[in-house]
Amino acid sequence: MTTEDDFFSILSHATRRRLLMLLEAFGELCVCNLTAALGLPQAVVSRHLAVMRAAELVAARKRGTWVYYRRHPDLAPWVAAVIVALRKAPGGDVFGLDARRLQALRQFAPACCDADNRQ
Repeated sequence: MTTEDDFFSILSHATRRRLLMLLEAFGELCVCNLTAALGLPQAVVSRHLAVMRAAELVAARKRGTWVYYRRHPDLAPWVAAVIVALRKAPGGDVFGLDARRLQALRQFAPACCDADNRQ
């Protein structure tokens, strides 16, 4: 598990906070869902997820060519509490926009990972 200093250093980047909020709100998500929700290139999102994975904030599983991420199931209680509190923070507008974008994308267009799994 990550130290306090490492955890807050990771949270200092807005993209990582946005990723954590989406995973907190939606559970497990594919990288393609996360890139679409944030409007960022896959390489950028994957790099931030790798940092969070190394700190054991997120867990991953691979299915075919896609990697699915979720909040790590064994987070320390204080870490989980901080993540939950972030959803209620004044900057939560950005997280709300990301969540609405993801919901719209999932409702109206199949994710690239979903299309791959139907073949």
